[in-house]
Amino acid sequence: MANDNQRDRLDLALRAMSDASIENSEEVIIKIITSLEEEFGDNQKTIAEELQKISRQIEQTGKADVAMDFKQRTTSAMLRLNMERRRGLRPPAIIPGAPATGGSATGGSVSGGSLPGSSASGNMMSRSSASAGSGSAAGGSSSGASREPSSYSSPSSSSSNYSGASSTSSTASPGSAASALGRSSVSVASSVRVDGTQVEYLVHPSRDVRADARAFCDVLKGQKIWESAGGNTCAIKFSAGPQVIIVEEIAFTCSVVLSVSNFEKAADDLDAQGFQIVGSVATPSGSASVFASDCGSKFALIARK
Repeated sequence: MANDNQRDRLDLALRAMSDASIENSEEVIIKIITSLEEEFGDNQKTIAEELQKISRQIEQTGKADVAMDFKQRTTSAMLRLNMERRRGLRPPAIIPGAPATGGSATGGSVSGGSLPGSSASGNMMSRSSASAGSGSAAGGSSSGASREPSSYSSPSSSSSNYSGASSTSSTASPGSAASALGRSSVSVASSVRVDGTQVEYLVHPSRDVRADARAFCDVLKGQKIWESAGGNTCAIKFSAGPQVIIVEEIAFTCSVVLSVSNFEKAADDLDAQGFQIVGSVATPSGSASVFASDCGSKFALIARK
């Protein structure tokens, strides 16, 4: 039965990483984690080890970049689950052997149908998107080389490289493709102070990624250096300044991606400041987690070695 569950989780993981819909992909990742909680309880170390096994299995299929991205996205999802539970927005982790309340997987296969927490995940994503405001969005999965730590760590374990964050941020005003570079709004993160933080990417939400990419390259003389598998996200490099990520507008948005040396600590401290993870945005370095405050200010973080 354990081997069957492992195979089913691997199938779910591959499905999640190939899904063009970020909402569907995030929901499947939550299903994987909650199914592990049903089997192992709230044992963060064991769950992280099981997720690491799935990541290695993905890598053995010849998809090393996908394995790296899966590792970072599941770490982000575990953090989000813990934050939601601390806020009372999600039930506690399922105790092994206890009756399942959110799905039909009770010791059997984890594939298909409804799994523990699946409906809660969808509802939470909707609530998070609503609380994050009505702006445009950035999301998707990435097949680029990731900079996240080489192994999982539980969301509660971290060092003290992070100095805290301010919960006051301003949102970016969207610009057209021709003027977005000059007016890229980075004020959303201007008051977020993290030791060792640097701006990795500026984010340009787009309603036509290919058209905007042509404008950025042909008119503004940039160079497209990366594109996601689905073609709905790409990175443009200019002669100076950070790279610009052009993303398809969806449910959540941010204007900047920051890299931090201690992602788990930063996420915990941001949670204490009222920020919560509402989604992710694809980058050449892997998936960055989008954080939003209660007032709707948003920015993304990614782990840096």
